[in-house]
Parts: sequence; structure tokens; C-alpha cells
Amino acid sequence: MIIGAGLGGASLAHGLKRAGISVAVYEREPARRGGSFGFRVAIGPGGSRALRDVLPPDLYETFVATCARPPRHLTIYSEGLDELFTTSLPVAGQTGAAAAVNMKSASLMTLRQLLLTGIEDVVRFGKEFTRYERRPDGRITAFFADGTSAVGDVLVGADGPHSQVRHQYLPQADVQDCGLVAAYGQVDLDEAARLLPWEKMLRGISLVRSRQGLSFIAQPMEFRWDSEGELKSHIGNVDAALIKTWPGMRYDNTRDHLMWGLMSSSRLFRDEPEALRGTRVVDAVADMTRRWDPALHALVNMTDPATVAATRAVVSRPVGRLEATKVTLLGDAGQVRFPAPGTGANATLRAAGLLCRLLTGAVTDQWPVVAAIRDYEAQVLGSGFGAGRSYWKCLNRKVRMNRPVIGPVLAAGTRTRLRVANQVPSLKRRVAGEFSWVQGGSAA
Repeated sequence: MIIGAGLGGASLAHGLKRAGISVAVYEREPARRGGSFGFRVAIGPGGSRALRDVLPPDLYETFVATCARPPRHLTIYSEGLDELFTTSLPVAGQTGAAAAVNMKSASLMTLRQLLLTGIEDVVRFGKEFTRYERRPDGRITAFFADGTSAVGDVLVGADGPHSQVRHQYLPQADVQDCGLVAAYGQVDLDEAARLLPWEKMLRGISLVRSRQGLSFIAQPMEFRWDSEGELKSHIGNVDAALIKTWPGMRYDNTRDHLMWGLMSSSRLFRDEPEALRGTRVVDAVADMTRRWDPALHALVNMTDPATVAATRAVVSRPVGRLEATKVTLLGDAGQVRFPAPGTGANATLRAAGLLCRLLTGAVTDQWPVVAAIRDYEAQVLGSGFGAGRSYWKCLNRKVRMNRPVIGPVLAAGTRTRLRVANQVPSLKRRVAGEFSWVQGGSAA
């Protein structure tokens, strides 16, 4: 039994189903279109290989075909759009084995619909998990808010950073507020193209580092279908056939857009982030960027309110070595680094692949399932808590950047370093490596 049909839960379900293992996924959203899943996720080589291992070959090829056009470069600007640093990005192969080599930009909604394809028979929507009980026979009963229950041999909590499974299983691993808020939104790509002054911003990933310590990211997301969901004329025959026959297009509302994200101190939000939606988020971000370049400020004001969200940055407290049971955790449910800067999805996909292999091996070779879970937790949850500490340190640096006095001093030092690195090849390569998180690499 898997609680949550996000990236980790759905990936694990695919792998177990392909291995012939009985699996059921319980998702709290009432329908396949439900939830806020409209943002960009960078799938790096590790995440791409994990997807290739669990998905049927034709569905993996569909994943590649439905990704956005890859960004050509990464450029860092000041809030006045002065260029501080730029570096080219490798372009991933589009089909076959080469497709797993480099970063791919996927819409989270598109990727969600893709992962729900082929497992429709095992996903139960409208099932909000509340608690579980261990039965005398060693099996587990999961209970849901609608009064129903289900019984299985193994329970996997893949229900996100505020996991109800983790709350019961590891109550000591509570979530810490990091003092930062991440806000996201989308602007129609054609409208953004008429507004932005630099062509480079429409062909790559743009980061803005302001004197006040705010971090802003923008990336164009251009797909192989138009605003009506019809295939564009230049699409190759293979990709066109994959997309045409993919049922997920009936549920996916993703269209060409420029996505943006802003990380700031929570003190800059007058209201609780969780209470902010739509135009209230846009207004808050527009107020923070009112002294920025007019094009950036106007970009925020043009944001479609229906695409906007804001959330607190949180990380889970480390815990000691676990005594393995038939209950375990996957993704943000087990190692909370939310919102993880480009790394969380890839770590989740790799963990899902590992858990699938270990559970499949236990069933095939008839050795204890608990031993498989013990190996999984030693490799993933143990290292994950260390990664959580690194993420905490990373966020603490961002908090300092947002402080009134020390923030501008730190920002000035960072800008000087970026300008120097942009002129010195050896230093440029090192600094470029620090931004591997935008491609799904390490964030620490």
C-alpha cells in the first residue's frame, strides 16, 4: 500500500506492477486533475535513469517527448538586469539511451499525468490517509477519512512533507520552519517574450540576486503542443505519435509559459504564506520587486493568479538509526527538504527505484521484506538526514542574505565573486558547479 500518488509513489507503483507485485496507491486528491502541480521540475541524469528503469519503454520515451525545450544557458543578473555571470548548459539527447544523459525540464503537472498513465487500475483517488494499525498477523491496516480501510503487507508513506504516515511512524522527526518562503507563478510565454529585454532570458535559466538577499529564478517552458493542445508543425513523427497516443493529454492543462520562483524571508510576507493564494501572492511579490528592473516587476504583475502558490521552506529534524518495520517512508515524507532546490524530485525518483528493486528481490528470492526495508532505509533515509542538515545550512545562508544590514554586505561580496568568475575560466567552472541544483544536481 502506497500513500500518495506523487512522483515517488507513482514511480514505485510502476516498478512494482511491472515486477508482478500486488500494489495499491491511495491519493487524497479527488481526481486525476486535482492539486497544484503546475511548476517546473529539473530531472537530472540520476532521476532520468530511475524513471527509465521503472517505466515501460514507450512511456519513458513519452516522458522525454513531453519535456520542455532544454535551456541553453544559465545567466545570473542583478535586480537591475546587469549580467553578473553566464555559462552554457549541456543539451540532453532527445530519444533512446542518450535521453538519460543530461537535465530535462518537465512540467510537474505533465510528469504527474505521465506517471499516472498505465497504473490507473491501482490508484484510488479521494482517499485521505488518517492512521494505520499493525494487525496480529503482521499485516497493516490503513484507515482513510471517508471511513474506509485497506489491508496490506507493507505500507509506504509517500504523502509529502507534511506526511501523516511519518507523523505516526516517526513523531520525533517533526518539521522545522526555516524562516523562508518560496513563491511561484507562471506568465504566458508570448506575453513574456514581448516584455523581457534580453533574448537570452527566453532561451535559458535566469537567476536574479538582489541587494536585499532575494533569490529569483525564471525559465521558459516551451512544449511540443500549442495553446489548444494540438501538436506544433515541426514535431518529428516519432514524438508526434507518442504524444498523440498518450492519454495523459486529456488531463494535462500545461501550455507554453515562463515560470518564475522567488525565495525570500518570511518576514517580508505580511500574511501567513499558507493563507496566500492568487492575486495576494502576486501583490506580495510585486511589492518586493517594485525597485527592480521595470521588465521584471511587470513580469510579476502579469502572472496568471490561477498558477500561483506560496509555501514555507521546511526541513525535518534528524533521527537516529531506525528499527525497520513493514512501514517505511519515501521522498519528502521521509527526508523533508521542501521546497528542495532542484534536487528533491531526483532524490525521490532514485529512492523509489531502490525500494522497488529491494522489495522485488525480497519477493523473488523469498527473503524477509523487513530486511529489504532495512537496507533501503540505511541507504536512503540515513543519508537523507545528512542531506537535510546540508539543506538547513544552505537555507541559513539565504536567511542571512535577507537581513537588513548583513544581507547587502553579503550580496555585494557574492556579486563581486560572480563578476570575477565570469572572466576567469578556472573559477568559472567551479562557480558553475555550485549552481548544479538548477539541473537536478546537488544543492549543498
